[in-house]
Amino acid sequence: MTSKAPPHLLEHIEAIEPLVSADRFGLVVDFDGTISEFVDQPDRAKIFPGCVRPLRGLSARLALVAVMSGRGVEDIRRKTGIESLTYVGNHGAEYLRGGVTEVAAPAGGHSETIKQIFEELRLRADGPGLVWEYKGFSATTHFRMAENEVVAKSRLQKALESTPGVDGLEVFWGNKILEIRARTGINKGYALRKLADEAGLDAVIFLGDDTTDLDAVRALSDMRREKAVDGMSVVVVQPGSPAGMLEESDYSLADVSEVAVFLDILDREAASSGKAGR
Repeated sequence: MTSKAPPHLLEHIEAIEPLVSADRFGLVVDFDGTISEFVDQPDRAKIFPGCVRPLRGLSARLALVAVMSGRGVEDIRRKTGIESLTYVGNHGAEYLRGGVTEVAAPAGGHSETIKQIFEELRLRADGPGLVWEYKGFSATTHFRMAENEVVAKSRLQKALESTPGVDGLEVFWGNKILEIRARTGINKGYALRKLADEAGLDAVIFLGDDTTDLDAVRALSDMRREKAVDGMSVVVVQPGSPAGMLEESDYSLADVSEVAVFLDILDREAASSGKAGR
């Protein structure tokens, strides 16, 4: 049974008003599938043009505006191209703020192990249409370009069963990707808590679309229950959206173009509420 998307945010836009009016309000967005359209070759991804202006405006008004991705932090900064934002790479292992890069302490010391296991996995499973991306603190195999995605995924699954060392890593499937990373407890939920705490946020909106974003959705739910922050999670619905994102997010947007519309509304709301910098 296909999960039903949560209420459409643009039809309930009044729900953002109490969040925007908070003294310390922040915005955290995923990149691929959220402010960037999916492309067959990951290195060709770029920010959706309609998202650029409102993100720039919001970065001057809010306590925090961050882009959080499974990509490496420098890669995500280059593809977004807005220097005033905070960037979080490798699902929370790397942080780039004001030109300074920080690595979360638990992430250190695992890169070589991930690289060796990833290379062995590639030897066992490589085939036409697979894209292999080693990112230091994590590694991803994209099979969106495979002629037969089902066959490609099956080949990867079989290779995982026989590749030495995989049992010691965290392995998960996203929207036409396989990802591996060390078992450090670092994920987008960890990163969202860290960002909210360091920025002293009273409220935050999170936007994402895929499996790894579910960690942030769940962390935000926990933070609200703990009364640490107020907030809202928004799933950007894509073909292949994971059931958990549809079931656990508060609201939905239909695609990346609607994200741009929402960001523009949010920027105008922030401006009218008198938000003026950090």
